[in-house]
Amino acid sequence: MLFSDMKPSAIHAYRPETHMWPAPANSFLLTDRDGAILIDAGCGSPDAYEKLRTFIRNHGFNVADVHTLVLSHAHPDHMGAVPFILEEADPRIYIHKLEKPLARDPQLLNRSFDMSLITRYYKERLGDTDPDSINIIDYFKGLCPMGSAEATDTVREGDVLPLGGRRLRVLHTPGHAPGHISLYDDENRVLLSGDIIGKVVAWYCPSGGGARGYLESLEKAESLDVDVVMPSHGEDITDVAGAIAHTRDVILSRERLVVRALSGGSMSLLQLTNLLFPREHLRMFPGIQIAMSHLIKLQGEERIECTDWGNCPLFSLKRDM
Repeated sequence: MLFSDMKPSAIHAYRPETHMWPAPANSFLLTDRDGAILIDAGCGSPDAYEKLRTFIRNHGFNVADVHTLVLSHAHPDHMGAVPFILEEADPRIYIHKLEKPLARDPQLLNRSFDMSLITRYYKERLGDTDPDSINIIDYFKGLCPMGSAEATDTVREGDVLPLGGRRLRVLHTPGHAPGHISLYDDENRVLLSGDIIGKVVAWYCPSGGGARGYLESLEKAESLDVDVVMPSHGEDITDVAGAIAHTRDVILSRERLVVRALSGGSMSLLQLTNLLFPREHLRMFPGIQIAMSHLIKLQGEERIECTDWGNCPLFSLKRDM
């Protein structure tokens, strides 16, 4: 049977009870004559995995029937359960080449999450805690455990995955993660957006692509002919233009706030983080990462300058603005 003769598989969505962290991300199931195809796998807790297994069984398959697993990126709510799957199945695992080392060694997420910003600028808040002991994987353990896996295949922008009778084109959509991908079925005008569009606006950090990368990813999604977005968090979206505009506005509203604040004089990184994130518990993560993403973007556009790279850098508007 030629691929072009195959009827497109329905995309079955497993959506957890809530879209809010630390709930697993949505998982998507497609089928073909060889079995089942899974896109993202959720958190690595026994309870979360059992719900995913039940979802797969409810569609007539067992985990052992999963022959292909596509990972949008190497974050715990998307791939934490992969080790459980590998106990029952031997799938090909696809992930962007930038995410492959993170999937293999999740400790590297400490770099891609820019955890060094915490240890560098919040030392006084850590008390007796050794800064070197700050570990994002430990943070995940009690919420949404992370798992590791060796991907069998890597993908990049423009690759086409013929899965379930569909041709899913890989879009590299960083911002939230360096190798984050979305999958576009142009024939059926469906976009599996991962975390870049959804019920919540995903956090972003410099090493993940930052504010600039996120906005460019939204532009890429906006250029497509899409009737339905199937996000990693929340229900399907049919007001695609509205969802993209909302996400963009959340990001740019933070930038406008930074620029407006700096019009009154120089401010430090921590002052700007506090401004963007009034709630204390968000400041060390992901607040400072998001704030730094905007400052890097504005510096790259030569709209602001850093006047002091000491213990707490100061930023100001460029004088010609």
